[in-house]
Amino acid sequence: MAKTVEYEGYTIHSTPHYQTDSEQWQLRIFLSFKDHQGTRTREFSADGLYATEQEADIHGTTFGQRLIDGKVEGQSVMDMRTDDRRATPRLRVQFRTTFSTASKLEGTGTMLDLSLGGCRIESPVTVEPGVSLELRIYAPDIEWPLMIEAASVQWVSGQIFGLAFFQIRDTEHQRLEQVIRDLLEG
Repeated sequence: MAKTVEYEGYTIHSTPHYQTDSEQWQLRIFLSFKDHQGTRTREFSADGLYATEQEADIHGTTFGQRLIDGKVEGQSVMDMRTDDRRATPRLRVQFRTTFSTASKLEGTGTMLDLSLGGCRIESPVTVEPGVSLELRIYAPDIEWPLMIEAASVQWVSGQIFGLAFFQIRDTEHQRLEQVIRDLLEG
């Protein structure tokens, strides 16, 4: 069905996903924001299943509007709009990285730079803008990899892509801060 709505300068594109096991629809949306730097797109979904695709579409559009209005706890689109989204330093690194999606795409790559808000990765695995990845970062001098629960692909250029972190546990965020502190001091 796929429904597209303009709201507060964003484009909400609803693409409900049919769950064959439950024979119901899950809402899934892509939010896009376009400015002089280009278009940034991010995928969002929410718990809850609907009997029809049309019902999931309607709830998806409402969910997108609530996200844009800042009314969905733990999720935000604010970083999609700011001109200088890089509020923290971007540090050049060469860390081994693995990533995966809910649809079972898996890959490895080399992280080229890292900040508190995101990173840049080089990988032979093809990813698309707007896709959400689970990320493991194998930084030196840490016992186990850093885990980013959800990072959104912001752009792709050849085999290099940029990610914005948008879901990370507090303990992992503290570990990420420590890795960045160590890089700044090193």
